[in-house]
Amino acid sequence: MNKFLKTLRARLFFWYTGTLIIFALFFYFVIHILALPYGNEYFFFLFLLLACIGFYIIYKITNSITYLSHRIRHISRKNLEERILDIESEDEIGELASSFNSLLDNLDDAFKREQQFIADVAHELKTPLTTQRSSLEVTLSQDRTKETYKKALEEALDENNHLSSTLKNVLDLAWSETHEEKKNSSIFNLSELLEELADIAEKIKQSKNIVVKSSIHKDIFVNGFKDKLARALLNIIDNAVKYTHAGSLSLKLRKTHNQALLTISDTGQGIEEKELPKIFNRFYRGSKTDKILGSGLGLAITKSIVSLHQGNINVESKLNKPARNASQSDTGGGTTFTISLPLAQ
Repeated sequence: MNKFLKTLRARLFFWYTGTLIIFALFFYFVIHILALPYGNEYFFFLFLLLACIGFYIIYKITNSITYLSHRIRHISRKNLEERILDIESEDEIGELASSFNSLLDNLDDAFKREQQFIADVAHELKTPLTTQRSSLEVTLSQDRTKETYKKALEEALDENNHLSSTLKNVLDLAWSETHEEKKNSSIFNLSELLEELADIAEKIKQSKNIVVKSSIHKDIFVNGFKDKLARALLNIIDNAVKYTHAGSLSLKLRKTHNQALLTISDTGQGIEEKELPKIFNRFYRGSKTDKILGSGLGLAITKSIVSLHQGNINVESKLNKPARNASQSDTGGGTTFTISLPLAQ
């Protein structure tokens, strides 16, 4: 009730109904019943007084709206950090100013992330392009043997493959953040998808001494994009294989309430605690990734795709002691990703 009394609607309502009641009472008692002298003059004075009060109320409302409109017109991409703090009322205009400030916060954050993304992409593409160009210029600077030219072309091809992979990841990340219309999604069997990924994990582990374990409940269905979610989960599995010298990779899927709960665990080298909050950032690569190829976009893509499916992803990790040789398992830690997705209705 107190909130309603502070609104413009309440002020206008009470002014309008109050004016009608006062006019009616005045006309009935002063002019009709009491028949006071100068009644018409009193009536005109009362009319003028209430009109002035009404004009003042309308002026305050329109003045606040005009000021708000003026401030909005002068805010552009160049000054998104500005906020409308002059309007402190708790009525609809104050609420509108607060909502507009929230919109500016979201826009400012979006533009900053866009600028950072463009800068990161430019940096990631600049380095291999510069390396490729320098290598080719040195090779062409003088006559060389057939083997030297072949080696230079192979190196250029490797750099080109790295660029292609980075661009593909950028496109996947851009797609996952467009929030494609839900009508393009479909219901699919997540259990079957995870079984397929378990088979893929068996193949990509190659000669590593890694045992793939799976515990997958049957017929768990979710709504979304099967191929994109497969890519997101495969990113985690691929990282697990890369950073596990020997040990195990575990895939689990079960139902819990209205959610599909999926865990991917490994006994690999683990992630330092200070790096855990950063692993989903674009182009972030941990301190132990120097010798492993990658663009640093895999987990960013995974989180974005999971979010697109209205899901959540969490990670827990403990540093591992590396095995002394390939025949031994790493000991003492590993990483576990937990993903929850809403079940299909």
